[in-house]
Amino acid sequence: MPRRPSSLALLAAGLIFAAGLSAAPKPPAAPKPAAKLDSTAPVKNFRLPTFTDEGFRRTMLRAGEARLPDPTRIDLVEMELTLFNGRADEAIDSMLAAPSATFLPDKLFASGAETVRLERLDLTVTGADWSYDHPARRIVINRDAHVILRAPLGDILK
Repeated sequence: MPRRPSSLALLAAGLIFAAGLSAAPKPPAAPKPAAKLDSTAPVKNFRLPTFTDEGFRRTMLRAGEARLPDPTRIDLVEMELTLFNGRADEAIDSMLAAPSATFLPDKLFASGAETVRLERLDLTVTGADWSYDHPARRIVINRDAHVILRAPLGDILK
């Protein structure tokens, strides 16, 4: 007559069998490194307002596309810079438009190699290879400058 295994032997065999079926949990997989953010990825329909110390709008920068290669510079496509009077009525003082430009937000300075158009109630200025310094309220156009004045000149030609 064959010998029956002891209860202890059956228990050990069962544990070994069960261990084989339910393997110990695997350690969690190492997390994949996060994808590096590309700071030059384009931002579509870009908007950047600036305000006076009193909270009134000073400027509104808009662009069809913007790239921020570093925190101090914004490269723009289809730029439109609206300049407000800085008072409570927030009246528009002038508008600057260019097909491409670089904007330095800390200095409120814009420049571009292509064309630019500055519109005010009293004048229109166009040209190419330009820069605009907002704190100084100064535009410099290095090529193909055209100015249309819509203000009376009086007797300056006498």
